[in-house]
Amino acid sequence: MRLAAQAKGGYYPAPERVVDMIADLIRADAGYGRRRIETLRLLDPCCGEGLAAQRLAERLRDSSGVPVETYGVELHGERAEEAERRLDHVLASDLFRASMANGAFGLCYLNPPYDWDSADKRRVEHAFLTQCTRYISDGGLLVFVVPRSRLAVSARYLSSHYGRIRCWSFPEPEREIFDQVVLIARRKPEPFADARSEQQVLEWSSGEPEPLGPSRYPEFRAPAAPSGDVLFATRTVDPGAAASEARRSGLWADPDVTDSLWPAEDRRERPLMPLRRGHMAMLVAAGFLDNLVLESEGRRVLVKGRTAKEMALAEDRPEKEVYRERLVTTVVALDLASGAMEDIAA
Repeated sequence: MRLAAQAKGGYYPAPERVVDMIADLIRADAGYGRRRIETLRLLDPCCGEGLAAQRLAERLRDSSGVPVETYGVELHGERAEEAERRLDHVLASDLFRASMANGAFGLCYLNPPYDWDSADKRRVEHAFLTQCTRYISDGGLLVFVVPRSRLAVSARYLSSHYGRIRCWSFPEPEREIFDQVVLIARRKPEPFADARSEQQVLEWSSGEPEPLGPSRYPEFRAPAAPSGDVLFATRTVDPGAAASEARRSGLWADPDVTDSLWPAEDRRERPLMPLRRGHMAMLVAAGFLDNLVLESEGRRVLVKGRTAKEMALAEDRPEKEVYRERLVTTVVALDLASGAMEDIAA
């Protein structure tokens, strides 16, 4: 069972029916009497193909009339590509290698991988919970979807950092697979211990929470915030993605740059002064003056160039002779009509 979970990255998306029931419990809250434009930012840090976040956002837009902007993080490359078609912003990244603005999201839908991290010796669900709490705004909502027994691991943390905690079990037949629960809570402005809430979470983890069902009235309001860009980026660089982005919006997409490097017209430039031997050597070494056919006033000439090393006598004294290497450049032109050859580098 655990090997199968690891093979799919612990990816177990919530059924559509359950997502709809969760949406019935929440409304987006833009406040009253405010003239500024506000948006509810919805974060799904394990978004998979983006289906749950997309469906939840659509239901909240319809029920509240408030703009909802969706943000998703997904480690699996193919699933991240699918999510990009459904969500407004997607990072194909590990959540723990992403940079996000703290307190920027009014709603966090967290359905983390169900697994044990042997390296850190902790439950993966709890690691995702503690990481994501910082991204939720004060008074923002957490929707935590986990197997019921996993609540015990996070009971103290949940009761310290969140208030007004409610919990429901998945309805049948969805509950049969993983015995999952939906916990919804509001983030506290400042964490403080709450023994009563901790005990309640522990009881849910070992008892029978109320089954989740359709609700006509919302029980939670997710706070919107002033619209605008927020930090949402990965700390790692994907070379393929970077190259693709450079082609879309980098310097190579600037016509002023590309026209200067690769002119649309094949304009021939004439040097301001005759080339010196050093210039000729560099052109030959670069391969610009080898097997080059030039044509002018009906005359066609084949130019061949070569640069080679030879030993030249530098000092000649009775007691010793000193030889040093030097580069010798030879450029000849062959008249293709007459066959005459001319040394033009002399």
